[in-house]
Amino acid sequence: MTLSDRARIVGQEINDTTGANLAPELNAGITEFVGWPFVVSAGRVEDAVGRTTAHFACVVHTTKSGSPDGNVIAADNASVVVDAIEEMDLDEFRDAYERIAEAKRLQKSPAPDLKKTAVATLTMTMIFAQRATVSLEALAEELQSLNESSPDEEWPDMIAVSGVGVISYACQFPGHSKLGDIFPPAEKGLKTAMPPWYVIVTMRPTLDGTFNKLVAFIVGYAAIFSPGAKVPDFTLLLEGVCPNIVTLGGYQYNLAGKLKPVPRQFYADRYFPPLPMRIEDGRGELLSTAEFIPWQDGGVVLMQGKLPLECLLVFLGKEALSRGGIVRPAPELQLSYVLPVKQANFIEALTRLGRQSNMIIRQTEPSLTIQKMADEGTSTPFIARMYLGLMRLRDVIYRDPKERFDFDKVLDKTYSALMAARTTAKEISEIWEAHSRKVISGEIARLERSNIRVEEDPNRDLRRHVESFVYSAARAFKEGMKSLGREMGKEIGFMFQKQATYERSLQVLQATDPALADYLRETRTSWSERLTETRNAIDHDGWALPRIEYQAHNGKVKVTQPLIDGQPTVEFVEFMLDRLSCFVEDFTAHCLQCRMPQGVTISEIPLAKRPPECPERFRLTLRQGGLDEWKIVYRTATFDNV
Repeated sequence: MTLSDRARIVGQEINDTTGANLAPELNAGITEFVGWPFVVSAGRVEDAVGRTTAHFACVVHTTKSGSPDGNVIAADNASVVVDAIEEMDLDEFRDAYERIAEAKRLQKSPAPDLKKTAVATLTMTMIFAQRATVSLEALAEELQSLNESSPDEEWPDMIAVSGVGVISYACQFPGHSKLGDIFPPAEKGLKTAMPPWYVIVTMRPTLDGTFNKLVAFIVGYAAIFSPGAKVPDFTLLLEGVCPNIVTLGGYQYNLAGKLKPVPRQFYADRYFPPLPMRIEDGRGELLSTAEFIPWQDGGVVLMQGKLPLECLLVFLGKEALSRGGIVRPAPELQLSYVLPVKQANFIEALTRLGRQSNMIIRQTEPSLTIQKMADEGTSTPFIARMYLGLMRLRDVIYRDPKERFDFDKVLDKTYSALMAARTTAKEISEIWEAHSRKVISGEIARLERSNIRVEEDPNRDLRRHVESFVYSAARAFKEGMKSLGREMGKEIGFMFQKQATYERSLQVLQATDPALADYLRETRTSWSERLTETRNAIDHDGWALPRIEYQAHNGKVKVTQPLIDGQPTVEFVEFMLDRLSCFVEDFTAHCLQCRMPQGVTISEIPLAKRPPECPERFRLTLRQGGLDEWKIVYRTATFDNV
């Protein structure tokens, strides 16, 4: 039996225990994986000046206390505190957050000097719940809310819900895609040097491996709290545990060593960083690129290439140099610590480097074309949902840039046709509104005895635009969506076949994806067959939009829209565009949802909770223990009201 398998069994026993047995079972389970010099027991933690905490179900510590009651553990010996709760709601979580903070506030003795061996002294804190009455997202959102009014030194390091998942923090370096777990930093580590980390709140769908993740975190920290401790390799405990994560809000260290939320304007969907500067030798050969990253009240310098970053830091001044630690998270990738500098200081340093060496500093030539697509942005539901929301879902599945490009190329068949249909639909509406307004006002239409005189003829333009709309909408639906379905393993070509073939294929789909089958049935019945028949009528029967009709009514000219399949032109066009937009979003989201990583799915954000600056419809969630999972269902509500 592997260590990971054994941890799963222990975790299940803890999950199944009841009432007062939770604390003893949890302590016994952790004890099985944490050896000398640690013991695991319940008790209060007390520091040298007499400050004490509430009673905790589980404390991992190095020696037993010599206090008379035997339940008081010296703060210096406390490596990990776990607050265990049978059933946790938001009120209980808030109480646990405060209890945990008490343990973090206790005074600790300075770390021993073990030369080259790193030693941790802070107490790591965790909240463990057997069950939760709210989703993991609700707990994570409450965690971020509580963090806003608490110093980061008091934040809990992990929240675990048995059989569901964990909330914890991960660190990520700029320019590097990998995320790693983060332990409480060394007590003095952030007083003079701030690492260039994005500290990100994450959720993990660990399910039956939740205890594995919790005890692996404890074991990993115990090894640096007491170097030489008899603890297993924590990676062995994580074998087979779902590694996927959902990322939430992010933080950065400022120059004072405090974690602060990443400003909204620097999130990836809003921030376009300046192009990096090229550093070349005298022959024009690239040596490195250098880039300045704004960071709270300072900045970080990122360098890629052969040159050592130190050659640039020396030109940023003494204060910057004194804080100028360097991390190398990947080959030829170097990052400075957070420095008290701005973009202007960075440019000045590069200028001095070029002036005092034989190196050439020049701006990188742009390789990306940013082109205006429409007179609207992400504050409109269509752009926010189609061009940002669905792309966020795509990014979870297609990590490789080439795979992402290939997917986008297929999706663009739909998007280009859909955007053309939107533009044409708007023009049709404008043509009709302008013409009808001028007719009704008498500006271009009047009665002359028994005749009606109209001094404008929009029929040609209207017919041309209607034909263009029908072709674009049909192309987006048939060619675009059919190609996307084939790419994603959801073949829907039968939607464009005759009834008998359609019915047989739909029955086959019903067995494997009943929700999609029901959705497609409603789609064909409600609108798609009408669109297809209208296009076929243009292609095969020579159908054209009837002419606008005018009638005398009460001494004025009355104008009537031509009908398309029994529906007024503008109404038909707006209806079809709305149905098509809903289909593109729903079907694409469903295809992406079916390809989500293990334990991850999508949830629909209620209309009232979508931020007006970017009203996205979907968000990632955990398949078990997360928010309600979205299911594809045909709705008659308009796109903006879904």
